[in-house]
Amino acid sequence: MTKKLEKEIEEARSTWANVAKQGNWYTEPFYVHVWINSDDEVVDAVSHKGMTKDIIEQDEDEED
Repeated sequence: MTKKLEKEIEEARSTWANVAKQGNWYTEPFYVHVWINSDDEVVDAVSHKGMTKDIIEQDEDEED
């Protein structure tokens, strides 16, 4: 995993952590589900109450 991708994942985590705090469902550790493209860039991210680990997946809808 590149440093750039790690940074993008942490930015997504921070964004979703703020949403969770506002919605009163923030817990630690806080996990995210991110989709990355072939250039190792985050193209989408989400989190939800009850996640038990980070999930990183290749974006299947990416156009060639």
